[in-house]
Amino acid sequence: MDLKKGRTIFLVGFLALVVTWMIVFSGRIADLNRLTAEFEESQLTISALTATTGALATEVVRAGSDAAVAEWAYEQRKWIREGDHRIAIVPLEGTPEVPVLLHTVTPEPQNIFQIWWELFFDTKP
Repeated sequence: MDLKKGRTIFLVGFLALVVTWMIVFSGRIADLNRLTAEFEESQLTISALTATTGALATEVVRAGSDAAVAEWAYEQRKWIREGDHRIAIVPLEGTPEVPVLLHTVTPEPQNIFQIWWELFFDTKP
């Protein structure tokens, strides 16, 4: 009887050890999955940042060139080249100026019930 009791204790101890090992192992598997997902996300971020860095470096080199500076000056700052003739449009005397109408949007007031509904049910704590 003593041998049977020893086997039972050994079996229960062995099963407890296996269950504990499985719990620890499943926790490690969950950590592995989480860390793998974070690693893949960081790799995507790194590749996007590398592409952005390359594009910005190319833009910096292009912006420093004389052709880009001349293009910016003539198109954005409206400079003229030697030999160009600037034309300025002058309105005729007596021509009324056209007023510029700016359309301002007035916000529509919300329903008070809607405001309370969003306050209690749509916001996260």
